[in-house]
Amino acid sequence: MSIRKAVYEDLERVVEIKEKVVPLMIGAGNTQWSEEYPDMNRFRKDVEAGSLYVYEEDGILDGFVVVDNDHPEPYDGIEWEVARTESRAMHRMAVDPSRQGRGIARKMMQEVEDRLEAEGARAIHTDTSLENERMQKQFEKNGYIFRGRLHLDDNADDWYVAYEKVLG
Repeated sequence: MSIRKAVYEDLERVVEIKEKVVPLMIGAGNTQWSEEYPDMNRFRKDVEAGSLYVYEEDGILDGFVVVDNDHPEPYDGIEWEVARTESRAMHRMAVDPSRQGRGIARKMMQEVEDRLEAEGARAIHTDTSLENERMQKQFEKNGYIFRGRLHLDDNADDWYVAYEKVLG
């Protein structure tokens, strides 16, 4: 089991996982992702930037996550403990629904944290839709602290919640 940087050959499987996850998200009232977002082009850009990571266990690509230095502008209004210059942002994380319940998300997050700490980052900043209660619970279970609410788009009714994990 390990996390590694994604390559172009992983993209088909990444999109397959995303397409399995979206109906479950929508069914739970979470419209953060859709058929259109994130799409193959978005993931291709993530590979090109070196920010898309995939998690493999037993020879199966089980999940993915994006980790980069792209802190959206609305993050500026959040009271972080660690400044953005000393942290990384985590986005677009999913585990294949057929592989959920095995602790994969926890393992994936731990490997990301270990990697970032080794690279000198002091914290991880992240967010999720207010409706994405499963991801909020995942963050909290893994030691991420709620830091506030924010808007990431022009829809004033579309709230997100920000979390931070201080490393070390």
